[in-house]
Amino acid sequence: MPDMNEDQTLNCISEQEQQSVEKEVGEVEQVIAQNNVLPADLIAAVKEQVTAEIVAEMKEDKAFEAKERQIRREQEDLERQEYIAKMKASEDPWVDFVGTVRETEHGQRIELEWNDAFIDYLRASGLMGSSDEQIVQQYITLLLRDMTDQYEERFGTDLA
Repeated sequence: MPDMNEDQTLNCISEQEQQSVEKEVGEVEQVIAQNNVLPADLIAAVKEQVTAEIVAEMKEDKAFEAKERQIRREQEDLERQEYIAKMKASEDPWVDFVGTVRETEHGQRIELEWNDAFIDYLRASGLMGSSDEQIVQQYITLLLRDMTDQYEERFGTDLA
């Protein structure tokens, strides 16, 4: 049975990790007990030390994995920024959903990136507005309307 220090040490790891620690510590404890080399109080101290070392190693592994994830995210963000800069400079029409949808007081807000060639393409297609944002809003409205019409044609139900 774990003492108070072991309970506190084990509280910072998952249940699966706790079971793994308890298994490893139990194996060490069994080997020591079978050899009758150490008295019970010393076995308890060794058990506590082994538990602390295993948990510390698990914490280090978790910290290392978290740092790796952070570095990967930063690298992906940098690559994404480079891609956006390249596409904004492109002469071909380009638009991209950023991937974040946020609730606002006026409903959902979808974030997009686009280049000047995309705005020129929309204007040439007949969409007008006083700003690029208004033109893109018209495009999204038409796109959603078209998707709704296609859904209703396919499934025969009104989404409204």
